[in-house]
Amino acid sequence: MAIGKSAGMLLAALACSCAVKLPIEVAGDPGTSESLILNVPPASGTQIRSLWLQIHGLGFDGMASVRVNHGVWVALNNQTVTIAEPGRSYGGIGGGFATLRMTLPLADGGVADGPNTIEFRFNHSNGIVSGFRVLALNFLAEDGRKIIPPAAFVAENPNEWRPPLGDPESVAKGRDLWHTAALAANSSPSAPWIRAHCSDCHTQDGRDLKYFNFSNASIEARSRFHGLSELEGMQIASYIRSLPFPNPGRPWNPPYQPGPGLDAQPVANWAAGAGLASVLEKDVETLPYLDPAAFAPDGNLNPREIPIAMQLPDWNHWLPRVHPLDAWPGHFAGSDFARTYETISPNGGISLFDKWTTSRAKFLTPHLARTSLDWSPALAEAMYSAQLWELVKTWEIIQKYSLEASRSWPNRVPAATAPDAVNIPDGPNGMGASALTNQYFSNAWYELQLVVNSGTHRRHDRSPVDWVYVIPRFLSLQRQSGMPEPGRLLIAVIKAMQSNDPKMGPENTAEGWRPDENIDPRILVAGGWDAVFRSVPAATRREITERLLTGWLDKTSQYRVSAYFHRGLVGGYAPPAEIREVSGGRVWEAASQFQALGVSALLIRRIRDWGEKYTDAAARFQYSE
Repeated sequence: MAIGKSAGMLLAALACSCAVKLPIEVAGDPGTSESLILNVPPASGTQIRSLWLQIHGLGFDGMASVRVNHGVWVALNNQTVTIAEPGRSYGGIGGGFATLRMTLPLADGGVADGPNTIEFRFNHSNGIVSGFRVLALNFLAEDGRKIIPPAAFVAENPNEWRPPLGDPESVAKGRDLWHTAALAANSSPSAPWIRAHCSDCHTQDGRDLKYFNFSNASIEARSRFHGLSELEGMQIASYIRSLPFPNPGRPWNPPYQPGPGLDAQPVANWAAGAGLASVLEKDVETLPYLDPAAFAPDGNLNPREIPIAMQLPDWNHWLPRVHPLDAWPGHFAGSDFARTYETISPNGGISLFDKWTTSRAKFLTPHLARTSLDWSPALAEAMYSAQLWELVKTWEIIQKYSLEASRSWPNRVPAATAPDAVNIPDGPNGMGASALTNQYFSNAWYELQLVVNSGTHRRHDRSPVDWVYVIPRFLSLQRQSGMPEPGRLLIAVIKAMQSNDPKMGPENTAEGWRPDENIDPRILVAGGWDAVFRSVPAATRREITERLLTGWLDKTSQYRVSAYFHRGLVGGYAPPAEIREVSGGRVWEAASQFQALGVSALLIRRIRDWGEKYTDAAARFQYSE
C-alpha cells in the first residue's frame, strides 16, 4: 500500500530524532497539507501557551489552516492570530508584507512532552496563489520564551537540489515548454487560456527562478496551477535546475533588501538582498546606522547597508499578474513598448531605459481612467502589471548584461513602477483593494529606487528621483498605517541633499546645489511632520537635527549669496503646497522651532545670519517666490 507524503513524513519523524527541515512548503491543489513533528523537552509541555510562526505567502484571510495533535483546524486570519509588528500595521494577512510573524494561542494541555504533530493545510486559492511556506516555527511559553531549541531545525540547502528528470531530453523539453507551452490563467476548471507563456512574465531564460531558488516542488505546483501536467512541471523544474546562473536568493527574501554587510558580498549576490533577518522591528532602530559623517550634502550615505523596518516586495510581487498580451490583445505586440524591450542593448544606458518608460506611458495613456471613479480592480491590475512587466524585464536585462557592477541601476524604472506613477487610486480599486496596501507598494518601489539608484551626486533636474514628489508619500503611508518612519525618511532626505554634483554650485540648476529646490532640515521641526519624529528620543532628535542643519548650512554658505540669484531665476521655484514648509530653502524661518528643540545657540545664530544675507540679496535682485 502506498504511503502519502504527509504520512511518510510522520513515520520518518517518529523513527528518528531528525531535525525539522525548513521551510515547509505547502503548495498544490486546495486541501494539500504537510505535517511535521516537534519534540518538546521534558517538563516543558505544560508551559506552552502558543504556537509562533513565520509564514511567507499568505495572500488573504483563511488561505491556510493549522492544527496541533490532530485537534481542530484553525484558519489563519487577522482575528485568530496576533500578527507581529511592523507587519500588522501594514495590513497583516492580505496586506503589504509577503512574510509575516504571528502567534496562535493554544489551549491548555494541547501540547505534551515528547513528539507533537503540527499540520499545515492550503485551503483554497483566490485565482492568484498556489501555496505558502512556513519559514520558522516554535512553541512559546507564557513569557514568550521559545521552547524548542534551535538545533531542532535545519535550513534546506538549495545547492543539494537536483533536476527531477536528469536526462537531456527532459531538460530540452522543459526549455521548450518554458517558451511555448499554452497556459491557463489559474487552476479553476473554467479558467481561460492566456496568450502569455512562462518566459513572458518571468525572465526569458528562467534565471529568476534559479536565482531566487524556487524549489522543484514549487515550480511543479505552479505549472499545474497554470494547466500543465505533472510531467510537464517536472520537465520545467529540470530545465530551471540545469541553468548555469548564480543562485544566492530565496523566494521570501526581498530583492535588494538593504542591510549591513551586503556590499562585502559579490555583486552577483546583491539582488538577493540582505534577507528578512535585516528587516527591523521598529523604524527608529534605523537611526544608529546613520553615520554622522554622511549627513553632509557632499557626503555619500550608503542606503544599501542601512537596515529599515519596511519589508520590500518579494519576487512574487515583482511578477505581473496579467501580461500586457492578455490585458490588451492585439495592441501590445506591435507597440513601441514591446519593441523597445525586444531591441534593448547593453550599451543603451539610461536614455534607452527612459525611452522604454516613455513608450510605456504612450501605450498606457489611452487606457488610463480619467478620474478615480472610472477605475476598476481589473483596470488597475492591468496597469500595474504593465509596470511590473517592465520592472521584471529590466532586472532580466541588468542581470544578462551585468549592468549593476557598480551596485547601481542605470535607470529609474523602480520609481516608475509605483501605483502612484499611473495614478492608480487608493481604496477598493487600488492594489490590495485598500489605501494602505496601495500606498505600501508606492512607497516600496520608491524605496527600491533609492536603493538601486538615488542619483548620488549625478542627478539631472528631477531624475532619477523626484524628491519633492516622493517625500510626501511618507506621510501618505503613515496616515494609513499609523507607523511613523523617521529613519527611512531621514535616509531619503539625506540622499535628496546628496543628489547634486559637489563640483557644481547654484548656477547649475540641473545638477548643482539648489537648496531652494530640495527638501531642507525644517522637516525635523515642521508642524506637519512632527508626528513622524515624535517617537524619536528628544536628545537623539536634537543631535540629528544639528547634524543635518550643520551639513546644509556648511554647504549653502560655501557660495556667495549672489550665486543663488541670476538672470533666469526670477520668480524662483515654487514647491508643492503639501511640502512647502519643508522645501524652498528658507531654513532660517524655522529658527525658533530649532531653538525650542534645543539646537545650539551658535548654530541658530549662523542660520539667522545667513537668512539676513539671503533676504537682503533677494530684495536687491527683486527675487520673490
